[in-house]
Amino acid sequence: MIKTRKGVSPVIAVLLLIAIAVATGILVYVWVTGLAGTLQQSGGQQVTEQVELLAYDWSSTDTLTLHLKNTGGIDVVIEKVYIDGEDVSSSVTEPGEFSSSGLTLSVGSTNHIKITNLTGYTAGTSHIVKIVTKTGGVFTFTVVAGRSG
Repeated sequence: MIKTRKGVSPVIAVLLLIAIAVATGILVYVWVTGLAGTLQQSGGQQVTEQVELLAYDWSSTDTLTLHLKNTGGIDVVIEKVYIDGEDVSSSVTEPGEFSSSGLTLSVGSTNHIKITNLTGYTAGTSHIVKIVTKTGGVFTFTVVAGRSG
């Protein structure tokens, strides 16, 4: 009495495994492509905002002038200025419209921010200046008190 078993032949089993692997690969590819596209598109303002410090003048330790250029793809509205973590936005005297609505830098334009009445800064010491935009972008620069650069 010979028992015969019927099952899937090895050739069909291999073909099924290959089909499952290809289908899984296609699903992973579609998922990764969709995720990468979402990440590229959702960068928002932070990716397209770019502010460059062209020069600064801090030759008098109580007045700092920053010369800034918008090198990004959209207009930037500078809302706050910090030196070593201290908000000095209220000390901005030029341009006059800065205190009420911030400073708008159009694409490709340059402008300056003059900060006066600075105290406690020693000539020759370096300080971190942070520029914060209305959309939350942060641009950090290092400047040296008592010098221009």
